[in-house]
Amino acid sequence: MDPTLIALASASGTAVVSAMATDGWSTLRSGVVTLWRQFRPDSASELEQDLDTTRSTLLSTPASEVEQVRQALQSAWQGRMLTLFLNDAAAAAEFEAFLSRLGEASTSPANISFHAEAHDHSQVNQAGGNQFISGR
Repeated sequence: MDPTLIALASASGTAVVSAMATDGWSTLRSGVVTLWRQFRPDSASELEQDLDTTRSTLLSTPASEVEQVRQALQSAWQGRMLTLFLNDAAAAAEFEAFLSRLGEASTSPANISFHAEAHDHSQVNQAGGNQFISGR
């Protein structure tokens, strides 16, 4: 078996499940569905339902079980992607290009601009991402 396809299927399954709880979910979901419609049109509707069911399962899992469920779901999607890629190398190339485009879009720098003025004993906290402030 081609180790490149195994690695791509692993990355694909991980990407699918990892995106389920993020803002990028609709983009990734759309890409997976488009891929399926192109290479497996007869099972695209079933795939859409499976994506939605998987996401619902992940989002409704108690925090204490989330990691175990996430790993199980990733394994399932990795297997599903591997089966697709083994049956059609063009699907693998297409999805690899899609993941690459997603990666480029997510690593492009955000255009963030800040302006603040602090006077007297005031304090200003600004962040373009997560910010954790502990009291003194």
